[in-house]
Amino acid sequence: MTQKTIRSRAFFSLFPMACLAVLCSCGGGTGIGPREIQKREDRLLDRLPTDWNIYNTTDYQGSIDVFTKTLEQADAFEGSKEIRNQVKSEAQSAIGWSFFHLQDLSSAEQAFAQATQLDRQNADAWAGWAGVALALRDFGDAAKYSSQALETDPEYNSATRVDAAGRLLGHDNVDERHLRLMLAEAYFQIGIYGVIERNDPNNAAAQVRFVDRDYRYQDPGQLLQRISELAVELQAPTGN
Repeated sequence: MTQKTIRSRAFFSLFPMACLAVLCSCGGGTGIGPREIQKREDRLLDRLPTDWNIYNTTDYQGSIDVFTKTLEQADAFEGSKEIRNQVKSEAQSAIGWSFFHLQDLSSAEQAFAQATQLDRQNADAWAGWAGVALALRDFGDAAKYSSQALETDPEYNSATRVDAAGRLLGHDNVDERHLRLMLAEAYFQIGIYGVIERNDPNNAAAQVRFVDRDYRYQDPGQLLQRISELAVELQAPTGN
């Protein structure tokens, strides 16, 4: 037997072991098998409904605390980057809504900015950021973020939100009508009241008509009055 043959046999005897080592390390190089990664992914996602339950008790500081812990868990998660960013985006959005209720608009704005950076399809974060922008009188941003939320989810409703697996993520009572009114308010403050062409939605009167189909624009004063009336109606229990 030649030396070359001996080396070849040695190589081929080691080859299956090398393949086995590669297979065992599947899962992003963590050494964790797919089944265990799935379990950890589910545990991480299962935190979100529990955290939202804290938020829904109106304990907003407690909500910030639990969602911050979920952020830490997501940072340590060794599975899919997409899932990690999805969870982090949801947590940042919830932190933003919590700060919004606590009237810390600067912190809310930062949280919503991070949430939308992590997941551009997070309509809930865009909606919250639109509300913060309107409160800060940044009317251009309020219009942009409201439009982004509606583009991402035309039937947005914060109270009935669920994830792909049916986990409940609902909170507050904000829906697409509120986004339309925020758009109307933003356009009004910018000075875009109404246009002759009814098919153009980029004005305050057109956005009001999405909420009140019978509305007919007359003048800015009448328009502002109707926006205010609709805002009050949507705050009432029967308005949602």
